[in-house]
Formats: sequence, C-alpha cells, structure tokens
Amino acid sequence: MKAKLSFLLIPTVAAALQFAPIAMAQGPADRPFKQFQERRARWASLSEEERAKLKAAHQKAMEDPAVRAARDRLKQARREFREILRPALLKADPSVQPILEKMRAERPGRN
Repeated sequence: MKAKLSFLLIPTVAAALQFAPIAMAQGPADRPFKQFQERRARWASLSEEERAKLKAAHQKAMEDPAVRAARDRLKQARREFREILRPALLKADPSVQPILEKMRAERPGRN
C-alpha cells in the first residue's frame, strides 16, 4: 500500500510544484495597482495622530530648498521621459495614436 501511495504521491507533488510559480505569478500590469494598494494600506494602518504628524513633517520638508530642487528635477525628468516615450510608442505602433489622444483628452485639467 505504501508503495502505491508513494508511486502516486511523488509525481503528483512534483507536477504541482512545477505549476506553482505560474499559478502564483502576477502579470506586469498588476504591479502598479498593487503598489498603490500597498501604499494605501500602509497609510491606513497609521493612527490619525501619526498621519497628521507625517503630513506636517512632509510639508516642512517640502520647504527645504534641496528637496524643492530635487522635486523640480524629478518633474523635469518625467516631462522629458514623456516627450521621448510618445514618439517611441508611435514608432513602435502608429495605430496607438488615437488611443494616446483619447487618454490625453481624458486627463483632468490638461486638455
């Protein structure tokens, strides 16, 4: 009986272990949303006092000239990235132009 059990059990476990990474994997499209959810969960886990304290520290840190300069560089880098990405997207697949225009039109305050 033990021989029959191990004869069936070992291949079954081996097959299950081979498919486990595929079953547990998440697609790359899930990652940004998951990061947002994780960030929101961390924020929600704080008490009101902790949130207020963190918010005040953040506002004070944003007054620091070095932090402001770094934020300005970040904004500029994002702008440059978008300016390079859009033509590259169109070069890779010109049929995405209507999609990009639709997305641009739907951005609040940036028409």
